[in-house]
Amino acid sequence: MRTIFKTLIISFICIVLTNCTDEDFNSKYNDPSKVNDVTVGNLMTGVFQKAKDYSCYDYGRFFCLDPTFLGKCAQTYGFVYSTDMYSPAYEPGIDNQWSNVYSCMMQYKKLEQLYLEETPEEQAQDEAFYLAAKVHFYDYFTATTNIFGDMPFSKACTLPFNNDVEAAHAPFDKAEDIYKTIIEDLKAIGPRFREVKTPRNFNTQDFINNGDLDKWERYANSLRLRLALRVATQGPLVEVGRNAIKEILENPETYPLVEEQSNNIYIVNQKSGQLNFTAGSGLGDVGWESNRWASGAIIDRMLSHGAYDMNSNDTLSGKYVKGTDDPRILLYYNATKIVNRNTGELDSAIYLGTNLTISDDVTEYYRTQAMDEYGNAGFSQITQYGFFWNNDKFDMLIVASPEVHFNIAEAYLMGYGVGKDENKAREALEKAIAQSIELYYYYDNISTGQNARRFTAPTQEEIVAFAASKWDSDEYVDHLDAIITQKWLHYGILLSREAWNEIRRTGYPSGLVYPEVSGIVPNVPDRWRYPQSEVNYNPYYKDVQSEDTYYTKMFWAKQD
Repeated sequence: MRTIFKTLIISFICIVLTNCTDEDFNSKYNDPSKVNDVTVGNLMTGVFQKAKDYSCYDYGRFFCLDPTFLGKCAQTYGFVYSTDMYSPAYEPGIDNQWSNVYSCMMQYKKLEQLYLEETPEEQAQDEAFYLAAKVHFYDYFTATTNIFGDMPFSKACTLPFNNDVEAAHAPFDKAEDIYKTIIEDLKAIGPRFREVKTPRNFNTQDFINNGDLDKWERYANSLRLRLALRVATQGPLVEVGRNAIKEILENPETYPLVEEQSNNIYIVNQKSGQLNFTAGSGLGDVGWESNRWASGAIIDRMLSHGAYDMNSNDTLSGKYVKGTDDPRILLYYNATKIVNRNTGELDSAIYLGTNLTISDDVTEYYRTQAMDEYGNAGFSQITQYGFFWNNDKFDMLIVASPEVHFNIAEAYLMGYGVGKDENKAREALEKAIAQSIELYYYYDNISTGQNARRFTAPTQEEIVAFAASKWDSDEYVDHLDAIITQKWLHYGILLSREAWNEIRRTGYPSGLVYPEVSGIVPNVPDRWRYPQSEVNYNPYYKDVQSEDTYYTKMFWAKQD
């Protein structure tokens, strides 16, 4: 924890001692690191700021984490066979999430301390700040727990407040205890947003929901549903998870969710200042073209004839078939072309993804001989200046309504806390798929990029028909496979961490292949190991040392 302690002290000094300025944070929000007045409201913004590398689709994620590690584990990004293919290309990118979440926690703990020291009248005015900070911090912390497992939590980040260095060495909380605490706390937080006062300046301090308490309530409830579903499948918190799901789904007026696109939780790109983000920044780094390669696993599940296969006799291999295939693929990737070395013919307008099961010579042929219309050699690549990458109007989505409906679909299909109801499950699945397609094409439509709006958005009738075709499709082994695969496709390149969670929790999508290699990490990991600073300096590391392997499964994960 020594690195954490150093971060906490430096962060605390930055908050309290930095010179005052009247400049707006991002033209609208006060930057907590540039004000003398340490208030609950300022510190809420500070929590959001520290979490923004997790929340935002920016460089920290799209160079350091998603394509180079999480996207490999989830197979949402393309990569080719090598002895080190399961190792991250930039390991500090993972360790940085560990240190950053504790910097965020320090901001939150300081906020909590100030709030608890206030008079009842002051607390009544500031409660919304406190609750909003807690919800977003909980979201960030559980996401980090999903990477590492057990973490210091209940006793972490106390050094700046009690000056007790020895006591500041925090023990590791069990991941299931962290989840249980947060799920139970969110139960009270959600409805509380209806009762609290709207603080003065809440809308100018809150750059996530702009002071909208209804959206904060929906965010809290939807996060609780996400976490509850994760633990409801198997493990020690099955009952906790299923009880929470039952309570939420059977009491929609008490626990409203993010069910419509208008409810989506996101950070708006402010185009200037510290909230000026470039969606997918990091994908374009020279020499790192592999970061934007198309995943053959995704293409296989978007196209009815699968990703392009030069050795196949199927003339539609890699081709998009309108009315049958997933229209989101048109926005995801650039189609490419290649001379088929078996036939000598030019195969064009094909989607070519990486494939871990083909021979090295075929992989090399694809990598060197294929070419898209923009001059990019090799596999199909994520489209630039389109719906996502370099779209300056792409919002930094935190919770979107399709995910909520996928979660509802699974709960009713499996009977997690509620009675099994395939009709409700099917209805929720179809709504989730339709909303996902609509969301993708919305961002393509508002993009100012030169590669946006290349394709006509599907009609509502086409979207509904496509969504309806997935329930009983023979491309899935069962209905759960259909739900999880479609959820995985929705997350895709945008939320690889959640896609990986679904694979570990359910074992779906079916048919994913992870070949064993001879490297340090011989197969896809179940977690990542603790940062070296934690190993070296936290005396409580000994309590978790025996489980600090790449293959210790999460408590909520499928065990076989």
